[in-house]
Amino acid sequence: MLVSSRSDFRRVRSSIIDVVSYDLLLDVTVGAETFWSRTELSFCCRREGARAFADLRPVEVRRVVLNGADVTGHHLHREGRLELTNLARENTLVVEAEFAYVETGTGLYRFGGGENASGCVYSNANLGGAARIFSCFDQPDLRAPITLAVRAPAGWRCRANYPMVARPADGGEGVWRFTSTPPLAPYQFAFCASPEPVAVLGSVVDRDPPVMLTIWTLAASGDPLDADMLTELVRRPLRYYADALGVPYPYPKCDLVFVPRFPGLAFSPPGLATLQDQLLKPSENRPALYLGCVLAHELAHAWFGGLLDLRHEDDMWLQEALATYTSRTALEETQPGTTPWASHTSASLPDHAYAKDAALLRQLEELIGRPALMNGLAALMRRYSHATISRDDLVRSWSQSSGVDLRSWAETLFPAPQPEESQAAAD
Repeated sequence: MLVSSRSDFRRVRSSIIDVVSYDLLLDVTVGAETFWSRTELSFCCRREGARAFADLRPVEVRRVVLNGADVTGHHLHREGRLELTNLARENTLVVEAEFAYVETGTGLYRFGGGENASGCVYSNANLGGAARIFSCFDQPDLRAPITLAVRAPAGWRCRANYPMVARPADGGEGVWRFTSTPPLAPYQFAFCASPEPVAVLGSVVDRDPPVMLTIWTLAASGDPLDADMLTELVRRPLRYYADALGVPYPYPKCDLVFVPRFPGLAFSPPGLATLQDQLLKPSENRPALYLGCVLAHELAHAWFGGLLDLRHEDDMWLQEALATYTSRTALEETQPGTTPWASHTSASLPDHAYAKDAALLRQLEELIGRPALMNGLAALMRRYSHATISRDDLVRSWSQSSGVDLRSWAETLFPAPQPEESQAAAD
């Protein structure tokens, strides 16, 4: 098959590869410039003898073992791709590599600290960043459980997507281990570590089951933190999403970590959202709804992006549209008097770039009603939990929940999708 673009290569790869699991060890004790990781990646190949590639952007590849054979001196690694040849039906790839901490873009950041902040390490795996941390099949539709271990310096505290199950004794240097996640795309990997002490706000959202909420602030601030206000801005949308969708918060914990110099405002992989610490500082240039909007939007990604994602990177705009529509709806419902959709307000909010796409969903709400829109999303979440769907799957589910054939609506308002077989049609 001839392929001519990045999307084509990835579609070909997903047609033959099924990822089983990632077993990942990170070592952040190496130094201030680089870190080391070891990835054991288990996957199946539908065509025995085929070739594929893993995504990898290291400083140095130390060791590559494919199905028990050391191919370190024979592998081909270029342009972020590790070529894999003569694949078996069941495969194990082990890659040990050294990576550089990044200062811009995506990857693993290291902030050295100073007079006003503790040092810390944190990930931003979005948009190709995972391959700058570990070897992976970096695309939304190739999900697999991730089991993480981290070697960290003495006196550091680590957190990741899922809860910690073991840590070094007496605060010494050693390995932190975390519970295996449900299937995640590599871009949803999240990790953060910092020396003690950090400011921690703990709370519980009264749901069934309860949501364990922790807010971490790594940077010291001279401004007192309004803990009650901050936790309430998190509790309200979490309660709203669970009730409106009829789908509980899908993870065992909800950590929000405010870090220095985060590129962008925030990024929200399952279980661990990373946010810019400047959001906690007062600003006369931000409207009162600004912080609440950021939090509501990022929390919505637990459902849209985490529990349920769009299959292709070309459709990431629709994931953001869903998060924006639901988060602005949550603000209207949980903070009386707010008008996030009003033009003058929308233009001042951090999600304004997604507002035009989210307006498509407001039009759909006018057409079929909010209950049908939410029920259609909930049906997909229950059927494809921790998996990916296509635009066709969305339209089909909304048609079923509303009793209205929405194909003509979708053809008029949605940009034309790439040809594909939808997951629902393949079942």
